[in-house]
Amino acid sequence: MPPTGGFGGNTGVADAYNLAWKLAFATRGIAGPGLLDTYGAERRPISALTVEQAYTRYALRVDPSLPRDDLMPPLDDAAIELGAIYRSSAVHPEHAPEQQLDDPHARTWTVGARVPHVPLTDNGSQSSTLDAADGGFALLADHGHDVWRRAAGDVEESLGVAVAVKPIDPGSLPEPAEPPAENAGPGWTGAALIRPDGVIAWKPQVPAAEAAGRLGAVMAGLLSRDGS
Repeated sequence: MPPTGGFGGNTGVADAYNLAWKLAFATRGIAGPGLLDTYGAERRPISALTVEQAYTRYALRVDPSLPRDDLMPPLDDAAIELGAIYRSSAVHPEHAPEQQLDDPHARTWTVGARVPHVPLTDNGSQSSTLDAADGGFALLADHGHDVWRRAAGDVEESLGVAVAVKPIDPGSLPEPAEPPAENAGPGWTGAALIRPDGVIAWKPQVPAAEAAGRLGAVMAGLLSRDGS
């Protein structure tokens, strides 16, 4: 990794953060071996983009003698470090965006991107959406909590995977800084499934009463357990 941009350490941490929970789930038999294949599918494209961005900064800042004909235009640092959008079987394919990066300041709730920070209050306890998964899966919902909890209970019984249902106050959701990217779907749709690494894995586009019935099938697919 070229040093310009300071992306090397960030990339290494993101690699480990992406892989750790997948290894844990696969070795414990919670996920099928296909989940491990998603590590390369998700991290290789963003790592390649990051290398190109570091090289662009090297050519523009350090060595102006290098050719610039094929340089990738410089992109926003925050988007490179925190805005990766993953595409793999560990992210539900509905409304999969074509772009590789999300603007972490825009809070678009893009599927495959990192969940934005929103404060949570549950039984008087204060927390953040960034910590909602806490090593497992979490389902953020602004309504239909009892329906989602029943669905989460069924998932734990059938797949052995706990899904923590976290109420989110719709009044605490800020308006996005700009409209969501094309094909990413609307920003907040009432619920979002968060992976252990804080990535939005699924965002249902239908009411809770209908969407909750799909949670088991969605989770089985994300964990490469379609045959369960």
